[in-house]
Amino acid sequence: MIKRILVALDPDGDTPVATRFAIRLAKKFDASVTGLAVVDTSNLQSAMGVGGYGTQISGQTIWAEMAEETRKVAEELLNDFKNAVEKAGVRHRDVQMHGASTELIIEEMKYHDLLIVGKDSRFFYNQPEKDTGTLAKVVKKGHAPTLIVTDEYRDVERIMIAFDGSGPAARTLKGFVHLLPYGKDIEIELIIVSEGDSIEEMDRASRILSQAEAYLKEHGFYYISKKVMEKGKPGERFLNLQMGRNPDLLLLGAHSVSAIRRAAFGSTTQYMVENSQGPLFLSP
Repeated sequence: MIKRILVALDPDGDTPVATRFAIRLAKKFDASVTGLAVVDTSNLQSAMGVGGYGTQISGQTIWAEMAEETRKVAEELLNDFKNAVEKAGVRHRDVQMHGASTELIIEEMKYHDLLIVGKDSRFFYNQPEKDTGTLAKVVKKGHAPTLIVTDEYRDVERIMIAFDGSGPAARTLKGFVHLLPYGKDIEIELIIVSEGDSIEEMDRASRILSQAEAYLKEHGFYYISKKVMEKGKPGERFLNLQMGRNPDLLLLGAHSVSAIRRAAFGSTTQYMVENSQGPLFLSP
């Protein structure tokens, strides 16, 4: 059950959509919504550049100006959030924090059931075009499932679940089932990309989906279909199917296929976050 929802606010156009998703769920579950604006000061020093002793006073002035500019952006975001939730009659908290965005969002996730965030999030308010990497870090290291939204709101009635039998995929499936954000009368399509073209590999993939289907049915989901796709790059396969089916939500595991970039998404997840045409649901 969902009782506390966290919305990470940033200046991109998908933040109002994230707030709208949060409001819809809050009304359904009589939940509260927290709007979190982070004045991320962790990058201000590097943004100023490095100078000698003679530039110390000038550097401090620039730092103060950038911090003030960032604070104003945070206040504007919180005002927009507050206006939206109060108009909807939803209980809320407005939180502004100073520090590193990744650490602060992860800390707040400890006390919330769901994080909702835009997929194009930029948390360095003073450098809106800079990719902070925060999204990947909070999804992988956070303490709650994450709903990643685009700049288009959708009522969720049909979902697609990318399930390969891995631990991360199972955690995402369980996280969704236990939260039950959209009820049980939804259409579900389970999908998997086979690891090979042989009959044995295709059968193995089919068995994995059958296990996921059985789990869902035990929890009261009955409108389920399954699709095994032939070998290929999973991200491209999932995206092509998503564009053809146009589901309201896609579930997938947020795992990494290698330890080269432990803080980043796995290649398939990263590909879908960058290219997805609709919302994504992931669990750490």
